[in-house]
Amino acid sequence: MFLKSLTLRGFKSFADKTHLEFEPGITVVVGPNGSGKSNVVDALSWVLGTHSAKSLRGGSMADVIFAGSPGKPALGRAAVEITIDNADGSLPIEFSEVTVARSMFASGENTYAINGVDCRLLDVVELLSDTGLGRQNHTIVGQGQLDGILNAKPEDRRAFIEEAAGILKHRKRKERALRKIAQTEAHTERLTDLVRELKRNLRPLERQAEAASKHAALAAALHRARAVRAVRESDALTRRLDDDRAAQTSSDAHLAGLERTVADARQAEQRIEAELGGLTPTVRAAGETHFALANLAERYRGLSGRISERSRGLVDAVEEPVAGRDPDRLRADATAERAALVDLERERASARAALEQAEADRREAEQARRAHEQAAAAEARRRAQAREQQLRWEGEVSALRSSLAQAAGEEGRLASQLSGLDARRAELEQDVTAVTAEIQRLDRDQVALGEQLAAAEQLVTRRQAAATDAARAERELERRRASLEARADALRASSEEATGGASALLAAAAGGNVDHVIGPLADHVSVIHGRARAVAAALGPMGDAVVVASRDGAHTALAFLAESKGGRALLLPAVDTHGTAEPAARPDRDRALADYGARPLVDALRAEPGVLAALRLALAATYVVEDLAAAARLCGRNPDCSFVTLDGEIAGPRGWAGGSAVASSAVASRAAAEQAETQLEQVSADLVVAHRRLGACDRELEGARRELDAATAAMQESDGLITSAAERLGRLRKELATCAAEQETLSGQRHDLDRELAAQRDRLATLEARGPQLAADPDADGDGDGPDLAAERLDDALADAREIEVQARLAASAVEQRGVEVERRITAFEREAGEVEQQLAEREQRRVARLAAIDRCRALSDVVEAALRRTERSLDEAALARDRLEERRGEHQRELGVVRARVRELDEQLRGARDARHAAQLRRAELVHAVDAVHARIHDDLDLDPDTLLAAARHPAMPAPAGRDGEPLWTGEVLAGGGDRDAELAEDEERLVRRIGLLGTVNPLALEEFSAVKERHAFITGQLADLHASRDDLLQVVRAVDDRIREVFGAAFDDVAREFARVFPRLFPGGEGRLVLTDPDDLLLTGVDVEARPPGKRVKRLSLLSGGERSLTALAVLFAIFAARPSPFYVLDEVEAALDDVNLQRFLDVVGDFQASSQLVIVTHQKRTMEVADTLYGVSMQGDGVSKVISQRLREAALSGR
Repeated sequence: MFLKSLTLRGFKSFADKTHLEFEPGITVVVGPNGSGKSNVVDALSWVLGTHSAKSLRGGSMADVIFAGSPGKPALGRAAVEITIDNADGSLPIEFSEVTVARSMFASGENTYAINGVDCRLLDVVELLSDTGLGRQNHTIVGQGQLDGILNAKPEDRRAFIEEAAGILKHRKRKERALRKIAQTEAHTERLTDLVRELKRNLRPLERQAEAASKHAALAAALHRARAVRAVRESDALTRRLDDDRAAQTSSDAHLAGLERTVADARQAEQRIEAELGGLTPTVRAAGETHFALANLAERYRGLSGRISERSRGLVDAVEEPVAGRDPDRLRADATAERAALVDLERERASARAALEQAEADRREAEQARRAHEQAAAAEARRRAQAREQQLRWEGEVSALRSSLAQAAGEEGRLASQLSGLDARRAELEQDVTAVTAEIQRLDRDQVALGEQLAAAEQLVTRRQAAATDAARAERELERRRASLEARADALRASSEEATGGASALLAAAAGGNVDHVIGPLADHVSVIHGRARAVAAALGPMGDAVVVASRDGAHTALAFLAESKGGRALLLPAVDTHGTAEPAARPDRDRALADYGARPLVDALRAEPGVLAALRLALAATYVVEDLAAAARLCGRNPDCSFVTLDGEIAGPRGWAGGSAVASSAVASRAAAEQAETQLEQVSADLVVAHRRLGACDRELEGARRELDAATAAMQESDGLITSAAERLGRLRKELATCAAEQETLSGQRHDLDRELAAQRDRLATLEARGPQLAADPDADGDGDGPDLAAERLDDALADAREIEVQARLAASAVEQRGVEVERRITAFEREAGEVEQQLAEREQRRVARLAAIDRCRALSDVVEAALRRTERSLDEAALARDRLEERRGEHQRELGVVRARVRELDEQLRGARDARHAAQLRRAELVHAVDAVHARIHDDLDLDPDTLLAAARHPAMPAPAGRDGEPLWTGEVLAGGGDRDAELAEDEERLVRRIGLLGTVNPLALEEFSAVKERHAFITGQLADLHASRDDLLQVVRAVDDRIREVFGAAFDDVAREFARVFPRLFPGGEGRLVLTDPDDLLLTGVDVEARPPGKRVKRLSLLSGGERSLTALAVLFAIFAARPSPFYVLDEVEAALDDVNLQRFLDVVGDFQASSQLVIVTHQKRTMEVADTLYGVSMQGDGVSKVISQRLREAALSGR
């Protein structure tokens, strides 16, 4: 025998159906914290009968039902099934597999089943008691329960051993025997009192028999007198009734005229109400039109504000700043530079004059030097001439080389500057082109952004209107749902409320004190839609009845209420459809009434066969019709049937009932509650759709607003980007102009320098070509005859003149360079002035474009303002139309009030006429009732046939009926005579009554009663002796059960103590532990104490042990119970969590001992515990709050290499 499977539905976090298969060996359940592992353990404990919410880690038993999550609604039912393999026949049931199921509903109702057959919790407990499984659940150890074992009282520890030993069924048997003994003693006491009472009643009955004969003669005379008086009274009442019926004809005609007048007035009232009803949607539509126009006007105002804001932004951007200096100032600077250029021209002329003078001086020096040479001797001319040529050559060569070096350096500097300016100019031109393209692109984009901004504004307006409509619809559905919830709760509470004897009876049945009670009728009957009022009216008080299984059950229940003084209750015995035939149907009558729209009321009910058969008996001649007129018409033709309308009005042989109040009962309340719950489900579904629609509208509105904000931000960003790009373009153009001017100046300088450098190089080449010739002349090195001082002076003067010429040439070149620089600046100033003027022209173009945009905004604003004015006019017209309609509706309402007042007046008159007719009907009814009462008195009190008696009285030729003594009741004319005759008869009757009264209370059946009492006394005396014998037998059973409990518990304790002494040293090597009885002399009530001494410690108090030692000690107790009295399976929930590695290994070693012979289910986080598992279950929980389970057979996985 072992646990085969576990199925959970709606239990705690297992919202969906979850099926777990188990096999012999060790099954380990793992998973993260909060995933629902321990809920598997709670499910096993719960299905075995646990009723402690605390042991299931909850506040109430309702906590076991899935409470819902953000992604899954709450459930109304939790169900758990376990299947146990019973192939070895351990369970006393002829099935190889046994399935135990438990279900719980949100109402708190629990149901149990064994193999699909409903049963009691007691049946489950008794079935599993011999296997060691029970409500104490010692085989299921949950989180934190180990300390509970050690901290428990000794008597509570005893309960674990008793459950494992199967003593629970013996204790239940003893409890039942003790209850029967208590009931027997109560019955014995009652019978003893009854015997005493019967003894006291025997003697008075003898005296009563003596007066019986005398009383019989007087009673016969009184019977004759009362018969004569009844006949005369009936005849007088019948004559009065005939007169009253004749007077009713005229009053009926007057009432018919009033009814026609009232009908006409009501038609006028209905006509005005119809007109008012047709006007109400028009008024509502006018109000909605006014509201829509008001929203439209508000949107126009918002659009006008945004257009104004856009226009202000364009106005602010009209005066755009321009990069660069004022062109007039630039041209003034150019004029000033031209004036400076004039001064430079004068300075250049002076430098040229100085240069010409220096050249003239040089020529003069050269002429003087040549004249000196000519004055020299002829023979020295050639040498002197050669010497002069060589000196001149050396001077020119040296000057040219120096000038070339300076020019080469200047040329390199100019080339470097020009190269840098070329690169910078190319870069600036690219930047200018890019910025210009960017400005053009931004202008194009701004047009598109304007269109996007307008579209976004329109989208926000539409989304706002949609969100408003969705919110209004959601609020209406919320209000309706709250109303339906309140109505459903109130109706459900009304249907479930039981009062008086019904409440006491249901409570007793729930406690097991009364059998055969099925429950309230409302719980077992459902009514089809639209028939609740009819059923409530027809059932009447029976709607609050309690259903019992049979007539015997009804007798037992009423006896219980009488004994317990629990009040009165109406019971409906169910009909055994197998053993008792259902009431015969009346197909002919049903078909005949169906032609007039009447249907059997029982066809509107749905119930179990036995209950439905009982209702068919109760409602055999009850039919449902459309209205009271049909009921009245059919009731007249079928006086033995009852007819009930859909509104709860009823007409039948038991009277007519109806009016403004609605008949109510638990059945009607339950039907109305179910209808309200159906409507509530539909409204809830509609509310979910509306909520989703509102959420979608809100998200769309938020998205539209984000698009509007993004479009506005993009427009503002575009304006900023255009302004920034224009400023950057101005700076770039200014810098490009400066760069071009510098490049032009440097190019001119370089060109002049190249030309001068080429001339100097040509001159140097010519001089260097003459150098070898001068060096080859021998006369050039001679000094002549001696130093020539005049020649030296002339040479010095010539050198000075040449030096002055070079300086003058350099000065003239510098002046020339300055002039070129001034001209370059003039050109730059004029170019910059032109660029600035171009920028101003472009700015003017943008200004014109923005002014045009401003004009368009103004035009659009005018259009919006015009639309706003038209909308406001339409709004005023709509308000006026709405007011007119309201006034018109008010006129109709006032007219309706006048008509209703007339209707009320006519209703009062009609009510007065009907009251008069009703009073007449009451009089007739009273007369009829009086006649019926006289007839009933004749039939019931006098035991005579009224029709025969009256016929004999009215026809003197007929013989008078015989009285109780066999003599005729009268002789002669019984109806003759007037009031004197009636007074005489009354006096005779009164005299006879006084004589009978003088006899006192007389029992005419005294002899029969005396005999019956004697017989009853003998019978009860025998029953009392039987009760004494039964009590002795029950006491013998209790003693036998006590002996059995002592025997079984003693053997079980010895085995558990022996196993504990064996297991404890395995968990605590070197330690010592034992179990002891608190009172060994009383095995019925003794508790069990635990003594534990871990190795190295001398303490025996459990409270001084560490957490791990306490856990191991508690496990030792459990393993000892498991070994001494094995159970089909054991469940351990994180019991090894507090153990270190060493103690965990010891725990696993002990668990391994049970692996081959028992089935263990372990919930753990320990990896080493997982390694010993045969099967591994993983529990996980995703965001929906629902636990999921996956499994793996580790042995198969190992064989397959995984």
